[in-house]
Amino acid sequence: MSENIKIHEKDKYVFDMLQAELTLKTGKKITQQELFSQLIEFVRAKKDNFFGRVSKLPLSEKQKKKIRSLSSDWGVETSEEEIDLVVYGAKR
Repeated sequence: MSENIKIHEKDKYVFDMLQAELTLKTGKKITQQELFSQLIEFVRAKKDNFFGRVSKLPLSEKQKKKIRSLSSDWGVETSEEEIDLVVYGAKR
C-alpha cells in the first residue's frame, strides 16, 4: 500500500541528506521508502524516549518561568568566545 504524506521543505532536505549520507557510509543505495521504514522502526524501538521528548515541548509558561528563576548573576563578565569554548569545545 502506498500513501502520500505532506512534509515541510526543510524536512525533505534533511531526509534527502540522511539518504545520501547513508548511501556514502554503507556503499549501497537505500530507497526513501526503505529509509522511512527504518526510521519508523528505530523510533518504535525507542518510543519511550521519543514520546518523552515530544511531549515535553513546547515548554509551558510556568516551566519557562521556573527555568528563568534558576539563573543568578555571579558578577562575572563572560565573553561570547568563552561561552563557545564551554558549549562547543572550541571557538566558532
